[in-house]
Amino acid sequence: MMDTLNDILNSTARVTNVSGNWYQFQWTPDISTGETLNIGVGFKEQSGEFSVQMLDYYERINCFYGKEMQFQLELACNVARELVFRKELNDSQNLTPQITLKRIGFAQGKDVADVLNNLYKNTIPLGKKVRKVATNRFSSTSRDNVYNSLKEKLKANLDVAYSMHVPENPYQTVSEGNVIHNLFLPYKKANGTATLVSTAYSDVQRVKCNLFDGYRDIDIASNHLKTHANAVFLMLPDDSLKKETQIEIENELDKFIWLLKPHNFHVGSHVEIDSLADEISEWCNVDVA
Repeated sequence: MMDTLNDILNSTARVTNVSGNWYQFQWTPDISTGETLNIGVGFKEQSGEFSVQMLDYYERINCFYGKEMQFQLELACNVARELVFRKELNDSQNLTPQITLKRIGFAQGKDVADVLNNLYKNTIPLGKKVRKVATNRFSSTSRDNVYNSLKEKLKANLDVAYSMHVPENPYQTVSEGNVIHNLFLPYKKANGTATLVSTAYSDVQRVKCNLFDGYRDIDIASNHLKTHANAVFLMLPDDSLKKETQIEIENELDKFIWLLKPHNFHVGSHVEIDSLADEISEWCNVDVA
């Protein structure tokens, strides 16, 4: 009887919803016209932890402003993502003259990733892809999405040690002379730091860019932070991706791993979020002398 009661209590605990306030990132491409576009959403849990999901697909803006605006949109999303973690959240604030963050209201869901996914789908029209003919059912997975999904798994895996290994601000600023780098380093331990890369895209060029960014971040971090147990964690595409594209991405991954070999960086790569979370947790818990 007691075992049954415990099972019920444990089951109830697992389905407890998260709740908090949600925010919207708005960008004004042309200040003279004042037109604003929704480019991302944020969610602040009652605990105070803040998570974001920014636009990760930029082609739809071609319909409004032309192809040359794609780069500006991508830049705006990257700047917004980096700046928001450095500022104290208010109901409304200008991150830059053209990027605004607004608190919209209450939101809840089964977990943070679920809340952000629903908000993103319902409030970011630019995120709806322009599709030609559906030849497969593959769906890309952005780094924001992977990072947010991993949070829930890592909280369970790492328990009280979670805050030691997953900083609230996943970015770290490093200066090289007059150049300032904002490095995406979402995981850490006493003698190491780690970055996260998503290769779950059908666009091989996008995968190349993501791998380059990941290499840059961990290479600069290694040189400046003097840590010696550094890692790169990769989210891989699943089998629904076209075979020829899978092969192209595998070739890029082979080159990437070869590039990392002289640095002795740990590389963990998985198709499933749970498996990736388990390897990150194991890396966090292993100390290297």
